[in-house]
Amino acid sequence: MSEDLEETLAELGPEYRALVGRMRSAFPEERSASPSRRLSPFRRFAPAAVLAASLAVALALSAVFSGGGTRSCGAGRDYLLAYGGADAVGEILRTQGADGSWKNDFITRQNAAALKGVAGAEAAYLRALRYLRAKGLRPLSDEDLAGRAAAAGCGARDAG
Repeated sequence: MSEDLEETLAELGPEYRALVGRMRSAFPEERSASPSRRLSPFRRFAPAAVLAASLAVALALSAVFSGGGTRSCGAGRDYLLAYGGADAVGEILRTQGADGSWKNDFITRQNAAALKGVAGAEAAYLRALRYLRAKGLRPLSDEDLAGRAAAAGCGARDAG
């Protein structure tokens, strides 16, 4: 017990000291960890080591499956799909929403420009035009689309 508690109990009398004794016996004091219960350095750092190893494996696998981390037209696929030319038309048609749009207006303008003049994509192009006109927008021009494709490092758009 602390000195302060000892002094207070001396002033209050023996009945209070007995009460405090009963209360303290109901809650045994925590003992510091004995040397045999201390964790070894390995056990202390094992969770961090497992986490670091898991992160390294995840990064390695993502690098393998994303082409080694190099910039390619597969990265940001939705944004770069319009630059794929005739090869990407099927995916552009598949991902178009019922209202004629794609995920956002930026992608919709690009994809509409990519579908312009493509055989078999007339209906999808018209739906995209209707959507864009309702928002006061237009598809990108052929020059803008080619410029964006070049800036993205995906080459020029195929005529399709």
